[in-house]
Amino acid sequence: MLKAASIVLIFVALSSLVIGVVYVASGTLMGYHEEFIGMTIDDVAGFNPQLASLAKVFIRLAGTLFISVGVSLMAIVYYGVRQSKRWAWWAALIAMGVVNAPMVAITSPVGGLPWTLAIAMLGLFIIGIALSGRSVFTNSQRA
Repeated sequence: MLKAASIVLIFVALSSLVIGVVYVASGTLMGYHEEFIGMTIDDVAGFNPQLASLAKVFIRLAGTLFISVGVSLMAIVYYGVRQSKRWAWWAALIAMGVVNAPMVAITSPVGGLPWTLAIAMLGLFIIGIALSGRSVFTNSQRA
């Protein structure tokens, strides 16, 4: 059970990492952002270049944060969850819960792909954390 849980959690971490790399590499609004606001980044720059620059900074910042969350979860799973460490289970629950749960609510107005991905990542995270919790809290190794 713990191996399956670790695989699910690593998948969530890798998904976050990929999203982050895409955001950092593109450094601009995604198609779903433009569809939501009804403008391209060039339209925004046409009436407010500073706002367009700020949007690009925020996209890269969001990407960097996705990368950080992905790498952190991979480390937590590798160094703790796989060995049934309670500290790692709690760290994963808190760190990813703080990210994944609000992401569903925050992306809800945008809908489409971002919201679907947020729901999928939250669902997979819940499955992974539930499966791993079973092993972590029934295992005699509790450090």
